[in-house]
Amino acid sequence: MLHFFTDTRKPLWKAARLLLAVACLAALLSCVRSGPIFGHRPDVSSVDGKAEALEPAEAAGDAGAGDEACAEAFDPAETPGLTRSRSVGRLSLRPVREPLAIPACDMFFPLSNVEGAQNMARLDIRSQGLDSWRALEDPVQRSLEYALNMPADEPALARPGMSLTWGQVVRSLEEFLDLLPLLDADPDLLAERFVWYGMRQKPLMTGYYTPEIEASLTRRPGYEFPIYGVPEDLRYGPVRGRSQFYRVERGRVLPYYRRGDMDVRKVLAGRGLEIAWAKDPVDVFYMQVEGCGRLRLPDGTTRNVLYGAKNGHGFRSLGRILHARGLLPNGRLAKEDVQKYFAKHPERMFELMAENRSYVFFRLEDSPPEGTIGKPLTPMVSLATDRKLLPLGSLLAFEAEIPEARDGRPAGKRKVAGIGLAQDTGTAIRGSRVDYYIGEGNAVAPIASNIKTEATVYLLISKEALING
Repeated sequence: MLHFFTDTRKPLWKAARLLLAVACLAALLSCVRSGPIFGHRPDVSSVDGKAEALEPAEAAGDAGAGDEACAEAFDPAETPGLTRSRSVGRLSLRPVREPLAIPACDMFFPLSNVEGAQNMARLDIRSQGLDSWRALEDPVQRSLEYALNMPADEPALARPGMSLTWGQVVRSLEEFLDLLPLLDADPDLLAERFVWYGMRQKPLMTGYYTPEIEASLTRRPGYEFPIYGVPEDLRYGPVRGRSQFYRVERGRVLPYYRRGDMDVRKVLAGRGLEIAWAKDPVDVFYMQVEGCGRLRLPDGTTRNVLYGAKNGHGFRSLGRILHARGLLPNGRLAKEDVQKYFAKHPERMFELMAENRSYVFFRLEDSPPEGTIGKPLTPMVSLATDRKLLPLGSLLAFEAEIPEARDGRPAGKRKVAGIGLAQDTGTAIRGSRVDYYIGEGNAVAPIASNIKTEATVYLLISKEALING
């Protein structure tokens, strides 16, 4: 009998161990069914190096009406332990993914995630006069509307080793718009979801603004200097293999008239092209430099004049022209210095201005100043760039030191670090150069006219755009 129990003890012990293993496995499966393998199947996003879960509808991808309804019904205050990726998912953002390869080229280099986060920490949109990230919604929407009109598969930026399509610019702007409601509470999302491209050569930043000048819509005593609309004989198209402005005279293609032809020879007079008349021709000159203006009319009302076209000739700074003639010292070449000189020597005004052959024609509008994208500019956000360097409409981050103004004069410096949008171009804006739009009216002139500094500029492209275009 004892022999029998001895012989059966080992099989019974093995059976007991097997039953115990089955029980443990069942318990494990029961736990796992509520985790990432079974049940809700949440997608996993890596944020700050941590795995965080998304609900199925959030992991599905692009937005739909249902996602919007979820966002309205969702109350973070009633949901303890709300994770960042869950809140992102409610706005239909895909879980953040790292591109397998990040392109670079002779002009741009990608920052690491850590470097992007460090630069993000330095941004302060309040330095731009914005009280919330949501204030960027309208200007970003304007850039998006421009980019959506471009062929999605064609390059917005093409350099050896790096090409970005308009579709990728669009996707980056769309994702940034989706992020805006979250950035006040969690600005680090911008560093996590975007690749920050630094510029190998830091650009020179200058400033521009919308000047206000005294003018009349009709010619009258004291208002004698014409502001011209676009002439009917000004044409634009390919000439000898290069697109340019020109005119046709007796079957011959000729360059369009120079400034001296219009200001001194008055070749446009009597053709009904005058849209307004100014008090001071130097004001008209500098309004052409800015590309737009606001007219203060005799009755106190205002009208805007926006860029219409240009004659296509090269630009020269009026201050530099006077300096080259030995008429103004270096460092005293601003508009105010030029006006003081011409107040003493009015007989030389048109002769010297004519050395800048460039000329801008305007159109009367009730709308605010526009950039090259055909949309209103946003003070302290819009930038004029070289479209060969930065795609028009593209999203940027930047840091620079600009002047403060007090009592109409520069008074010290301050740092601005925020978000910019490439929304304009300019004749003098070529290569590694950006022009910062400061705003409307002569009150901002001391700031805009005295910006000349090296800036740090980043092109922001979403990681999702680099992965899927």
